[in-house]
Order: sequence, then structure tokens, then C-alpha cells
Amino acid sequence: MGLKVLYIDQLLLVNFAAAAAFLLAAGLLAGVRCTGPRLVLGSAFGAACCLVLLAPALPWPAALLYKGATGAACAALTFGWPDARVFLRLCGWFLTLNLLLTGAAAALPGGHAANLTAYLDITPGRLLLAVAGVYLGVRALLRFLGKPGQTAVPAQLELLGVRMDVLAFYDSGFTLADPVSGRAVVLVRYDAVRSALPAGCQKSLDGALGRTDALPDPGLGLRYLVCGTIAGRTLLPAVPGAVLTRRAGGRTWREEGLLAAFCTGGAGEGWTLLLGSGLAGRMGL
Repeated sequence: MGLKVLYIDQLLLVNFAAAAAFLLAAGLLAGVRCTGPRLVLGSAFGAACCLVLLAPALPWPAALLYKGATGAACAALTFGWPDARVFLRLCGWFLTLNLLLTGAAAALPGGHAANLTAYLDITPGRLLLAVAGVYLGVRALLRFLGKPGQTAVPAQLELLGVRMDVLAFYDSGFTLADPVSGRAVVLVRYDAVRSALPAGCQKSLDGALGRTDALPDPGLGLRYLVCGTIAGRTLLPAVPGAVLTRRAGGRTWREEGLLAAFCTGGAGEGWTLLLGSGLAGRMGL
């Protein structure tokens, strides 16, 4: 039997690419995005964790615990803490993809698995192509199963004592938050709800959005949030004390103490309210 030589630098490089692909796939499946630097950090940690392949064999409960803990650390380094439910979903998908690779390695000729970590006796190029295939397969599956136009869900926004029916749209790329208090923010299309707002609030928001010269009512507690868009940065007026309620399948989700930021536009794009990952998780989306 010939002696197999394992090059550590090659092992780390291949596992770095595999971790990056699996983290991106887990983010797609959980509906969460990450930045480039955070993806590099999480992938580097995942690559380092693969060195357990060279350690003495661990009992399978210890190996599974190690796999779960390091997978959670990779997800935290890459995506932060969007929400408990969303984070658990991220960890579950990332761990599942890794265990699927481990099972495939154990079943294939030339495949090895130690401490629930896979090693395939194939060229790095073929392995990277296989991992890329998994990622592209996830994207294709989501594209096939996606239902454009049905992602907005009915909800109710309560602001200044007024309850308004809205269509809430979950956007994983929406990260607007109050930099002072850290409170979650919902983005509301002003023209879609303007007629339902109290007259004083209408007057203040008309002035804040540059439609009139009216000054904001100090009693509203109006503040401005910096929002980055494709067109650049802009200031959005926000009113505190908003409450968002969603009911579905006999269950009710309610989130209080939100900031309602307003942008121009009506409900022409199929939604009147936008929310991000953390709040979406707490609203059962």
C-alpha cells in the first residue's frame, strides 16, 4: 500500500473554499446575508477546525459536539447574531451540509471521515467543483421554489394610536437600526399610509420629507436615520413607539417599541412595510 501524503496548506485552502461555499448556502437557505470580510473570517475559522481530522479518534458524541460548536462559531463569525431562531436555522443548515459531505466521503471510494470531518482522496480542483456544485444547486433550488409576488404578508402597524393594515416584506439585506438605542426599525411607504395618520403627524412628515416647509411637532419625538441605498445616503424621518402585529395559522406575533421610518412611495411594488432579518425572525417569518 502506497504512503499517502497530506499537505496541510492544501488541506486548509480547500476547506477554506468549502466552508465559504457552505456558509453562503446556509445564508441563502436561512435568508441572511453577510459581508465579505465576515465571510473570510468565518471560512478561515472553519478551515482551521478541519485539523481535527488529524487528531486521535473521538467518541461520536464528542465529535458531534465539536462539529456543532465549531459550526455555530463559524456562523456567528460570518453572520453575527441576527435572531435566535434565524441563528439556529443558520447553524442547522451549515451543520447539515457538512454532515452530508462527511457521509458522502465515507461512502465514496477513496473517501475518509474522521471525527465527523471528511477527507476525499481526489484532486483539490475536483473537490472545489463538487462544493461549488452544492452551492449552485442550492441557488437553483431556491430559484425554482421561490414564489415572487407572494413574499409580502399581511400585518398591522400601530402608530400614534392608529392601527393600519400593511403588507410586510422581509428583506434580508435591510439592516436599518437606531444607532443610539439599537431598536429595530421598520421602513414604511409614506404615501400608502398617509391618509390613515393623524393630521399633526401628516404635517410633520410632509415637512420632514421636503414636501412642505412645516416644522416637525416636538411631541412626536421625530428623529432622522441615515439610510444607504444604491443612489447614495439619505436621511429618513422616523417616529418612535410603533407596534407591529402579525397573525397567521392561529398564532399571533407582536413586537413593540419599534421605530417607524418613512420613505416616499405607495404600495405599487406590492409592499407597504419593510423589515430585516432579526425582526422577521421574531415575527415568525
